[in-house]
Amino acid sequence: MSFRKMSQVLTYAKSILFPSKQDCLEKDLSIKPIEDYYDHWEANNSEKELIKLTWSNDFDFLFTLGSNIYIYIFEHNPKMKELFPGVHQYGENWQESKEFRKQALNFVQTLSFAVKNIYHMDEVADYLYKIGERHVRFADRGFKPEYWNIFQDAMEVSLEQQIASLPNFNESEQHEAIRVWRRLALYLITHLKRGYFERLNSNKDITL
Repeated sequence: MSFRKMSQVLTYAKSILFPSKQDCLEKDLSIKPIEDYYDHWEANNSEKELIKLTWSNDFDFLFTLGSNIYIYIFEHNPKMKELFPGVHQYGENWQESKEFRKQALNFVQTLSFAVKNIYHMDEVADYLYKIGERHVRFADRGFKPEYWNIFQDAMEVSLEQQIASLPNFNESEQHEAIRVWRRLALYLITHLKRGYFERLNSNKDITL
């Protein structure tokens, strides 16, 4: 057996006997629903510090992020603009409206709360659950369960853009930050969905 072949065999054996943390995560996700996993997910301490380092409560940071999230949402699903009558009434000039600016800042307050309480994930989960519950009332305006997925995509794309623009972070650090934020975004959406669907099902039981 050649040295190269032997090296490949040893590497494979090592991956089986001593799987990395990432390998364990991927295996875990492959045997149970991903949202069940993220219901109890928590970042490790270094990931939590990275989240805090890549976040800012500066107005420009928050407004840019919130605006990008909603621009993504409305561009990929224009029907969702109808959920926000105050924004929708401005037609093509919606980005210039004070209602849009207010909504952009409202959304990032949820992210800001998560960052502030990143070491108290039980409080974050409860906070998100209640927001999810409140969104049931928007069903009459046309809110659909699949819209949660668009919110998740918008968060991931916008956060990636925001992180890429941060100074003092090299490419490797940016990639790691993006990876961690994607997981946090999925955690947020998981608990928003949980609150939404449990309240929705509860309301159905009452009307039966």
